[in-house]
Amino acid sequence: MTAPGGAGAAAPTPRRCLAAADQLLRGAGALGATAVTGGWWPRACACLIRLALEGGIDAYWRQVKPPVASCRQGRAKQLMLRGRLGPGIGVARRVAFTWATLSTAAHHHCYELAPTAAELRRLHTEVSVLLTQLDRRTDPER
Repeated sequence: MTAPGGAGAAAPTPRRCLAAADQLLRGAGALGATAVTGGWWPRACACLIRLALEGGIDAYWRQVKPPVASCRQGRAKQLMLRGRLGPGIGVARRVAFTWATLSTAAHHHCYELAPTAAELRRLHTEVSVLLTQLDRRTDPER
């Protein structure tokens, strides 16, 4: 028996995750309106942005070195971005910092406030830029 959304379902693309996060940030559409009313939108938004970043890293490795993409350890894939097949140390550092920030924002702690809309918008923008940089690194025309 397979779980809903399991092996047969395709993972959402990084751009679709960012679009859904943008809806939450704007409070637009059915998703955004429901999330704002329910008060759970900041952490859900952080999760969507982090999924977009992770999906972008996977897409990068599928293009550059497919065996790395099949690795189940996300941290290993991030660390390998620093290597000779990676996009460069600057991009790798920005990916690591952004991922860590999003991970902290996505986890609920009773003594911490949820991330603000401004913080999430900045992270959304940063992930958009990082995805563009990772896409450029895999472009055969570069």
